[in-house]
Amino acid sequence: MLCLAAGIADVVAEGLRGLTRRVPGPAEVRQELRARGELALRRSGAAPEAHMEVLARRAAARLRDG
Repeated sequence: MLCLAAGIADVVAEGLRGLTRRVPGPAEVRQELRARGELALRRSGAAPEAHMEVLARRAAARLRDG
């Protein structure tokens, strides 16, 4: 969801014309917005950790600690 919001912000910053000209359907628009959001978050360094990675680290810590 964060990537989608960042993608929307990125599109607004660049202008909607380029997106609507290249991408025809709603599914493609959502995919494009998500991809743009991921790129925008990587540029800003604000990408969140993967949920499963966080859970795996917690489980490993519990096993290690006893």
